[in-house]
Amino acid sequence: MTQKRRIVGISTLEYNPVGARTLYLVPTARQAMMRGTRRATRTPTLDGGAIVYDAGFSYSDMTWQISIMAQSPADEAFMRMLVMTYNLVRISTGDGVFDAVPASWNNVDGIVTLEAWVMEQVA
Repeated sequence: MTQKRRIVGISTLEYNPVGARTLYLVPTARQAMMRGTRRATRTPTLDGGAIVYDAGFSYSDMTWQISIMAQSPADEAFMRMLVMTYNLVRISTGDGVFDAVPASWNNVDGIVTLEAWVMEQVA
């Protein structure tokens, strides 16, 4: 079975002279974006059972690691610019369109990673 390359689009909500980007993720980034958790807690009871409080699922609990293989210095510069300049970006994926906070970036051996805190799904 051939693994599909995951593509994401990143743009800003305000005017950005650099424009938007379409990014091809490294294979491990696909798994890093395909995770989610419920807002739930489990508390053991004295009788050996448990009480579960379940507040459901929210996209705002997700943190994405968007990793790309840098093809040029401009790729890292784009990620760095998002973190340093914008408090909110729009990320388009195969699962929908999301607003997210560009929290941090790093470059390890040419793999540039943007950490994005998902705020909400907008489409």
